[in-house]
Amino acid sequence: MEIHRADLAYRRRSLWLLLAIAAGCALALWQLHGWLQSVQAHVAIADAAQARRWLRRALAGLALAPTAPLWLWGRGLRRLGRTAAEQRRFPPRDWKTYRDVRVLRGDAAATWASRTQRAGRAAQYAAVACVAAALAVWVWLV
Repeated sequence: MEIHRADLAYRRRSLWLLLAIAAGCALALWQLHGWLQSVQAHVAIADAAQARRWLRRALAGLALAPTAPLWLWGRGLRRLGRTAAEQRRFPPRDWKTYRDVRVLRGDAAATWASRTQRAGRAAQYAAVACVAAALAVWVWLV
């Protein structure tokens, strides 16, 4: 049984990046609360048309927020699946992993490669759905 060895430096960098993302999200949620309070105060004294414009921008922005991460994640998954299918090995030789994993070859690797490519396509379709939802909100709240 062949083992694909983990890259400890890659794991450390990835965990630090995840921690930074989590801290950034926590900061954004904290700021979002304050921003929503100011929007609420502004909308309370504004006319209905202006309140509708604020609502349209906020909902469209929330729908667009996950678009780039979903698209990039899907692209990475599709690239992983394509590389694994070409090498008939999962994980591919040059890919880094968090932990030691057993190498799959042949049909098992092809199955994982196609599953990974399908997951990547699903993530990219979800990104397109987010854009469509933002456009629908934008049109609906004219």
